[in-house]
Amino acid sequence: MKYHVLTLFPDMIRQAAETSILGRAAKNGFISVETVNIRDFSANKHNRVDDYPYGGGAGMVMEAEPVYRAIESVAQNCSKRPRVIYLTPQGRVLNQTMVEEFAMEEELVLLCGHYEGIDERVLEESVTDYVSIGDYVLTGGELGAMVLIDAVSRFVPGVLSNEESSQFESLQDNLLEYPHYTRPEVWHDRCVPEVLLSGDHKKIEAWRREKSLERTEERRPDLLKKSYQVRSLYYGQGDSAECAEALTRVLSRYGELMDFNRKKLRKTRWSFGKNDLLLFFMDDIDEEFCQVFMNGRKTPACLILSREISSEKKALLTDMLDKQKIRVLDCMDLEELQGEEALKRAGIQIRQKVLEL
Repeated sequence: MKYHVLTLFPDMIRQAAETSILGRAAKNGFISVETVNIRDFSANKHNRVDDYPYGGGAGMVMEAEPVYRAIESVAQNCSKRPRVIYLTPQGRVLNQTMVEEFAMEEELVLLCGHYEGIDERVLEESVTDYVSIGDYVLTGGELGAMVLIDAVSRFVPGVLSNEESSQFESLQDNLLEYPHYTRPEVWHDRCVPEVLLSGDHKKIEAWRREKSLERTEERRPDLLKKSYQVRSLYYGQGDSAECAEALTRVLSRYGELMDFNRKKLRKTRWSFGKNDLLLFFMDDIDEEFCQVFMNGRKTPACLILSREISSEKKALLTDMLDKQKIRVLDCMDLEELQGEEALKRAGIQIRQKVLEL
């Protein structure tokens, strides 16, 4: 991953980028952080890049031309036109899904504003994404740029020593992370929970999910509205089971796989809520499956269907789900979800659909 940071204060970026995990990742060649001083593109002999705002008002505004020149100096050396991210309180608030989406790019241009902002005309012409790191105002965009670089770099292969750390992390399921413990077993009369010493991995995972839910409800109840229990239902004898397992791992630490080839599951009366996210992986759709009882409550769902399934059968399935109050958000091609990158992109697409609800 290559980051190009357009800034008036390159040293702020360099000092942060050369430290800790980011510094090690840059040294090992997994990321590169290039700073571009916007003042170098000024047409003013004093290298000024700001001027008084039209219409009056306090403060100064960064001029369009030096910003434009700085962006173009980077873009012309990229293999394709890069995404240009402007760090601003007026942007979308950064979240984990956006981070993973940015991590799929090869290069990112980060534009750091100062003073009262940047001339709107160059933003309209060159910026592709407006990103905020929170509902507050900073003196400049450099700290926001470093937050974005740090968050995105965690998903770049090789940056973290433990690959699991980037996939199953706090907020992966829109839940806060469970409590962590290490040695000694007893500290200040406080003991490590017994379940963590049991060696029973199923019980440990159940305990961790329970604690994540409790902690999220206590500290960030707003996150629970966007926290979904992923349930992947697969049916058919082709690639549906394998794809279901792989995409479920991408989407959730706590996802549940449900094999609807089993007659017992098809005969069960299912009830799903607003915070269930249903994924249907199907090689075929037949009349028997369409008789399955699923009572939803505006439950979101995505269909991952074989391209061999006819449009009539797809319509039959969608109609069945609609009658049972299960809302289909998207339909994907099962055969296209081959390989790690395709699965990641599908996971991002599904999360984006859910965030729009």
